[in-house]
Amino acid sequence: MSVTENINNTLDETKDEEIKDIIKENNDIIAKKIDNLIDINNISYAKKLALELIKKDNKYKYGYLVLADIYYEENDYKSVIELINNGLNFIKDDKELLENKIEALISTYEYEEAKNVIEKLISLGDATSSVYGQYGIILSMEGKHLEAIEKYKKAVSIDNNDMLSMINMSVAYRALYKYDDALDILERALTVNKNDSNIINRINNIKYLRDNAKFDIGKLISIQANPDRFHLLVPENFNASIDGAVLKIESSDNRTSIIISYSDKKYDEVAIKDLFDGFRSRRGELYSVITPISIRTREEYNDLFAEYIFTSKINKNDFFNAITVVGNEEESIILTISSTVTVSSNFISFAKEVMNSLYFK
Repeated sequence: MSVTENINNTLDETKDEEIKDIIKENNDIIAKKIDNLIDINNISYAKKLALELIKKDNKYKYGYLVLADIYYEENDYKSVIELINNGLNFIKDDKELLENKIEALISTYEYEEAKNVIEKLISLGDATSSVYGQYGIILSMEGKHLEAIEKYKKAVSIDNNDMLSMINMSVAYRALYKYDDALDILERALTVNKNDSNIINRINNIKYLRDNAKFDIGKLISIQANPDRFHLLVPENFNASIDGAVLKIESSDNRTSIIISYSDKKYDEVAIKDLFDGFRSRRGELYSVITPISIRTREEYNDLFAEYIFTSKINKNDFFNAITVVGNEEESIILTISSTVTVSSNFISFAKEVMNSLYFK
């Protein structure tokens, strides 16, 4: 054994003897000693003492909390979960222990268990703004932005200075392309901290998106086609032209185009998905799905209606894409919408209105 190893072993033995003496003190004195060790960055010693404190008194909550903090600093989330679960065996339904577990569960992608813990805290009453804010984060990660926004709102209603929930709410609104709502909550956050450069930068970015999302569609009118086989609403200020076997309806600035084609093919669910996959692959790299593939029967028109809306990137440029198939027993109509207009909730509503207006007469 080397001289260094001998020295280290001697030091460890000395610490062990010190811990045996310290652990005889009352819990609060031990807790202060742990805090002092953390302050001087003697984490390994603090961890050993915290473990001994838990062994000494498994119902002394601070031992679990301080050790959990150490594990968090070490990014050892699994140990946090194991530790808190152990603590809850002795201190049942303790709110602080439950709250301490949430971040570790989120960090290990155990979203359902994290939601279960949050629901437990809510059922116990007086859940903090942080708890609702973390609920919102989980829902946002799952793509449930509308539900997430409601949790962020609850968090802010509990603590009107909860800037993190305000910022996260703006992110959820942006994911839904609701730029005005995103700006409103960011402006509110700015009243809490008037000089926060992060918030100011977010506001400027959202304003840029909102300003570039402006578009003029004018009034929607029923298209006059020959033969008069189908109904479709299109902007009156768009220009129509025939390009081979398709009808192309385009905005005056050429940024938005609606293309309609006819098929004597009867599309079933498999054929529709193949068609949509092909359309998506031609539109560059998929960026986000706005409306997943949906196939349903419309009783009012006695037809099969399928839709898919997504955004993509081609050579780093953003594109809005939508495709609809309307079919009956004998024929089908395929409609696509493509645009370089910055996506907004208004533009999505416009696209859906056009798509849903399509039916055979």
